[in-house]
Amino acid sequence: MGIPFVRMIATVGSLTGVLTISGCARSSVTASISGAELFKACVPCHGAAGEGSSTLGAPAIAGLPAWYVSAQLERFQTGVRGQHADDVQGLRMQAMSRQVRSEIETMAVARHVASLPHVTNTAAIGGSDAAAGQRAYLLCASCHGVTGRGFEAGKVPPLAGMDDWYVAAQIRKFKNGVRGMTPGDAFGPVMQAVAAPLSAEDINQVAAYVHLLSSERGTLR
Repeated sequence: MGIPFVRMIATVGSLTGVLTISGCARSSVTASISGAELFKACVPCHGAAGEGSSTLGAPAIAGLPAWYVSAQLERFQTGVRGQHADDVQGLRMQAMSRQVRSEIETMAVARHVASLPHVTNTAAIGGSDAAAGQRAYLLCASCHGVTGRGFEAGKVPPLAGMDDWYVAAQIRKFKNGVRGMTPGDAFGPVMQAVAAPLSAEDINQVAAYVHLLSSERGTLR
Protein backbone atom coordinates (compact mmCIF):
# COMPACT_ATOMS: atom_id res chain seq x y z
CA MET A 1 0.00 0.00 0.00
CA GLY A 2 1.51 3.28 -1.04
CA ILE A 3 4.30 1.47 -2.94
CA PRO A 4 4.18 1.78 -6.74
CA PHE A 5 3.19 -1.49 -8.40
CA VAL A 6 6.24 -1.62 -10.67
CA ARG A 7 8.54 -1.14 -7.71
CA MET A 8 6.70 -3.89 -5.80
CA ILE A 9 7.04 -6.35 -8.69
CA ALA A 10 10.76 -5.65 -8.74
CA THR A 11 10.87 -6.25 -5.01
CA VAL A 12 9.03 -9.55 -5.40
CA GLY A 13 11.46 -10.59 -8.12
CA SER A 14 14.41 -9.79 -5.88
CA LEU A 15 12.86 -11.70 -3.01
CA THR A 16 12.26 -14.69 -5.24
CA GLY A 17 15.92 -14.76 -6.21
CA VAL A 18 17.03 -14.53 -2.60
CA LEU A 19 14.61 -17.25 -1.54
CA THR A 20 15.82 -19.56 -4.32
CA ILE A 21 19.40 -19.17 -3.15
CA SER A 22 18.47 -19.72 0.47
CA GLY A 23 16.40 -22.76 -0.55
CA CYS A 24 19.41 -24.33 -2.30
CA ALA A 25 21.54 -23.79 0.76
CA ARG A 26 18.89 -25.27 3.00
CA SER A 27 18.49 -28.45 0.95
CA SER A 28 21.79 -29.79 2.23
CA VAL A 29 20.87 -29.21 5.87
CA THR A 30 19.26 -32.16 7.58
CA ALA A 31 18.45 -30.46 10.91
CA SER A 32 14.96 -29.00 11.12
CA ILE A 33 14.51 -25.24 11.35
CA SER A 34 12.45 -23.93 14.24
CA GLY A 35 9.30 -21.94 13.75
CA ALA A 36 10.95 -18.97 15.45
CA GLU A 37 13.81 -19.06 12.94
CA LEU A 38 11.45 -19.35 10.01
CA PHE A 39 9.38 -16.46 11.34
CA LYS A 40 12.37 -14.11 10.99
CA ALA A 41 11.54 -13.89 7.28
CA CYS A 42 8.10 -12.55 8.23
CA VAL A 43 9.34 -9.89 10.65
CA PRO A 44 10.14 -7.13 8.08
CA CYS A 45 6.44 -6.90 7.19
CA HIS A 46 4.47 -8.46 10.07
CA GLY A 47 6.77 -7.26 12.86
CA ALA A 48 8.68 -9.15 15.55
CA ALA A 49 5.55 -9.41 17.69
CA GLY A 50 3.32 -10.21 14.72
CA GLU A 51 1.67 -6.82 15.11
CA GLY A 52 1.53 -6.12 11.38
CA SER A 53 1.84 -2.84 9.47
CA SER A 54 -0.98 -1.04 7.70
CA THR A 55 1.63 0.93 5.73
CA LEU A 56 2.99 -2.29 4.23
CA GLY A 57 -0.42 -3.92 3.94
CA ALA A 58 0.63 -6.64 6.39
CA PRO A 59 -2.07 -7.60 8.92
CA ALA A 60 -1.52 -8.45 12.58
CA ILE A 61 -1.14 -12.23 12.75
CA ALA A 62 -0.03 -12.81 16.34
CA GLY A 63 -2.18 -15.41 18.07
CA LEU A 64 -4.01 -16.58 14.96
CA PRO A 65 -4.73 -20.32 15.10
CA ALA A 66 -2.06 -22.52 13.55
CA TRP A 67 -4.59 -24.24 11.27
CA TYR A 68 -5.50 -20.90 9.72
CA VAL A 69 -1.92 -19.70 9.25
CA SER A 70 -0.83 -23.00 7.70
CA ALA A 71 -3.86 -23.05 5.39
CA GLN A 72 -3.14 -19.55 4.11
CA LEU A 73 0.54 -20.32 3.55
CA GLU A 74 -0.47 -23.35 1.50
CA ARG A 75 -2.92 -21.26 -0.52
CA PHE A 76 -0.20 -18.75 -1.35
CA GLN A 77 2.32 -21.52 -2.10
CA THR A 78 -0.03 -23.28 -4.53
CA GLY A 79 -1.20 -20.07 -6.21
CA VAL A 80 -4.80 -20.33 -5.03
CA ARG A 81 -4.31 -16.96 -3.38
CA GLY A 82 -2.28 -13.97 -4.54
CA GLN A 83 -2.45 -14.48 -8.33
CA HIS A 84 -4.18 -11.31 -9.50
CA ALA A 85 -1.95 -8.60 -10.96
CA ASP A 86 -3.63 -5.97 -8.76
CA ASP A 87 -3.12 -7.96 -5.56
CA VAL A 88 0.20 -6.38 -4.59
CA GLN A 89 0.24 -7.84 -1.09
CA GLY A 90 -0.78 -11.26 -2.40
CA LEU A 91 2.07 -11.30 -4.93
CA ARG A 92 4.50 -10.46 -2.16
CA MET A 93 3.13 -13.22 0.04
CA GLN A 94 3.38 -15.75 -2.78
CA ALA A 95 7.11 -15.14 -2.99
CA MET A 96 7.60 -15.16 0.77
CA SER A 97 5.47 -18.26 1.38
CA ARG A 98 7.77 -20.34 -0.79
CA GLN A 99 10.61 -19.87 1.67
CA VAL A 100 8.75 -22.43 3.78
CA ARG A 101 9.75 -25.54 1.92
CA SER A 102 7.87 -28.42 3.53
CA GLU A 103 4.68 -29.23 5.40
CA ILE A 104 6.75 -29.66 8.59
CA GLU A 105 8.19 -26.14 8.24
CA THR A 106 4.76 -24.73 7.42
CA MET A 107 3.33 -26.14 10.63
CA ALA A 108 6.39 -25.03 12.62
CA VAL A 109 6.04 -21.38 11.64
CA ALA A 110 2.25 -21.56 11.98
CA ARG A 111 2.55 -22.85 15.54
CA HIS A 112 5.03 -20.10 16.34
CA VAL A 113 2.61 -17.45 15.08
CA ALA A 114 -0.17 -19.04 17.15
CA SER A 115 2.05 -18.91 20.25
CA LEU A 116 2.58 -15.14 20.01
CA PRO A 117 0.42 -13.03 22.35
CA HIS A 118 -2.58 -11.67 20.49
CA VAL A 119 -2.16 -8.07 19.33
CA THR A 120 -5.09 -5.66 19.08
CA ASN A 121 -4.20 -2.60 17.03
CA THR A 122 -5.96 0.74 17.16
CA ALA A 123 -8.85 1.04 14.73
CA ALA A 124 -7.74 2.58 11.45
CA ILE A 125 -11.15 3.26 9.90
CA GLY A 126 -12.72 6.28 11.53
CA GLY A 127 -16.37 7.31 11.65
CA SER A 128 -17.80 3.83 11.08
CA ASP A 129 -20.97 2.66 12.77
CA ALA A 130 -20.17 -0.67 14.46
CA ALA A 131 -23.84 -1.21 15.35
CA ALA A 132 -24.78 -0.99 11.68
CA GLY A 133 -21.82 -3.26 10.98
CA GLN A 134 -23.29 -5.86 13.31
CA ARG A 135 -26.45 -5.95 11.22
CA ALA A 136 -24.48 -6.24 7.99
CA TYR A 137 -22.34 -8.96 9.57
CA LEU A 138 -25.35 -11.29 9.59
CA LEU A 139 -24.36 -12.13 6.00
CA CYS A 140 -20.99 -13.33 7.29
CA ALA A 141 -22.12 -15.08 10.48
CA SER A 142 -23.46 -18.17 8.75
CA CYS A 143 -19.90 -19.14 7.83
CA HIS A 144 -17.59 -17.24 10.17
CA GLY A 145 -19.85 -17.68 13.18
CA VAL A 146 -21.73 -15.20 15.34
CA THR A 147 -18.58 -14.70 17.42
CA GLY A 148 -16.36 -14.36 14.36
CA ARG A 149 -14.03 -17.13 15.46
CA GLY A 150 -14.29 -19.23 12.30
CA PHE A 151 -14.41 -23.01 12.00
CA GLU A 152 -11.35 -25.21 11.78
CA ALA A 153 -13.25 -28.14 10.27
CA GLY A 154 -14.36 -26.02 7.32
CA LYS A 155 -11.15 -23.96 7.15
CA VAL A 156 -13.29 -20.83 7.58
CA PRO A 157 -10.97 -18.10 8.89
CA PRO A 158 -11.45 -16.27 12.18
CA LEU A 159 -12.31 -12.58 11.90
CA ALA A 160 -12.73 -11.47 15.51
CA GLY A 161 -10.24 -8.77 16.47
CA MET A 162 -8.60 -8.57 13.04
CA ASP A 163 -7.38 -5.21 11.77
CA ASP A 164 -10.34 -3.28 10.40
CA TRP A 165 -8.37 -1.93 7.43
CA TYR A 166 -7.34 -5.47 6.48
CA VAL A 167 -10.86 -6.91 6.69
CA ALA A 168 -12.18 -4.03 4.58
CA ALA A 169 -9.39 -4.49 2.03
CA GLN A 170 -10.12 -8.22 1.65
CA ILE A 171 -13.86 -7.66 1.20
CA ARG A 172 -13.10 -5.08 -1.51
CA LYS A 173 -10.76 -7.55 -3.23
CA PHE A 174 -13.51 -10.15 -3.35
CA LYS A 175 -16.07 -7.60 -4.51
CA ASN A 176 -13.79 -6.35 -7.31
CA GLY A 177 -12.63 -9.80 -8.43
CA VAL A 178 -9.05 -9.26 -7.26
CA ARG A 179 -9.35 -12.23 -4.94
CA GLY A 180 -11.33 -15.46 -5.22
CA MET A 181 -11.19 -15.93 -9.00
CA THR A 182 -8.50 -18.63 -9.13
CA PRO A 183 -9.70 -22.10 -10.19
CA GLY A 184 -9.75 -24.39 -7.19
CA ASP A 185 -10.62 -21.62 -4.73
CA ALA A 186 -13.71 -23.15 -3.12
CA PHE A 187 -14.26 -20.13 -0.87
CA GLY A 188 -13.82 -17.45 -3.53
CA PRO A 189 -17.25 -17.66 -5.22
CA VAL A 190 -18.98 -17.67 -1.82
CA MET A 191 -17.10 -14.59 -0.66
CA GLN A 192 -17.69 -12.81 -3.94
CA ALA A 193 -21.43 -13.42 -3.65
CA VAL A 194 -21.45 -12.11 -0.08
CA ALA A 195 -19.33 -9.05 -0.93
CA ALA A 196 -21.23 -8.10 -4.12
CA PRO A 197 -24.19 -6.29 -2.50
CA LEU A 198 -22.09 -4.44 0.09
CA SER A 199 -21.57 -0.73 -0.40
CA ALA A 200 -18.32 1.01 0.52
CA GLU A 201 -20.02 2.17 3.73
CA ASP A 202 -21.26 -1.36 4.50
CA ILE A 203 -17.74 -2.74 4.10
CA ASN A 204 -16.25 -0.22 6.52
CA GLN A 205 -19.02 -0.85 9.05
CA VAL A 206 -18.57 -4.63 8.94
CA ALA A 207 -14.82 -4.18 9.32
CA ALA A 208 -15.34 -1.87 12.31
CA TYR A 209 -17.65 -4.37 13.99
CA VAL A 210 -15.32 -7.33 13.41
CA HIS A 211 -12.42 -5.34 14.84
CA LEU A 212 -14.35 -4.81 18.07
CA LEU A 213 -14.98 -8.53 18.58
CA SER A 214 -12.69 -10.15 21.09
CA SER A 215 -10.59 -12.88 19.47
CA GLU A 216 -10.71 -14.84 22.73
CA ARG A 217 -14.32 -14.46 23.83
CA GLY A 218 -16.14 -13.65 20.61
CA THR A 219 -17.85 -10.76 22.37
CA LEU A 220 -17.50 -6.99 21.97
CA ARG A 221 -14.51 -5.51 23.73
